[in-house]
Amino acid sequence: MAQAKSRILVIEDDDQTALFIQHVLERAGYEVSFATDGRKAAELIGHMPLPDLITLDIDLPYATGDELMLKIKTTEGWERVPVVMVTRTPKTVETPWAVKTGARAYLVKPFKPEQLIECVAKLVAKKAG
Repeated sequence: MAQAKSRILVIEDDDQTALFIQHVLERAGYEVSFATDGRKAAELIGHMPLPDLITLDIDLPYATGDELMLKIKTTEGWERVPVVMVTRTPKTVETPWAVKTGARAYLVKPFKPEQLIECVAKLVAKKAG
């Protein structure tokens, strides 16, 4: 019996970054769903099948990353989904905020494919284990 692919929800408004993340994750064997702005992401949270991991851009139109993180952490079932914050802001500025809100990891754009895969694989394995 084939093992089901892990599902990743990518919340990213930049088309190039979203396509990059999709390409990298799908090549690594993950199933990818998208939300291209905060409003769409808020609609998906709690209504789509529960993902195994979320990548969350901090700067989004219609709802910010912190608003979405609050929604994720207060929606039944979703509070256990690991979140990787993704932003252009240097780690020294955003890391305390990301940790405080419950993010499990933090990637600064631009990042290398290997960084994304390593981060996602580690968190998905922890969630499964």
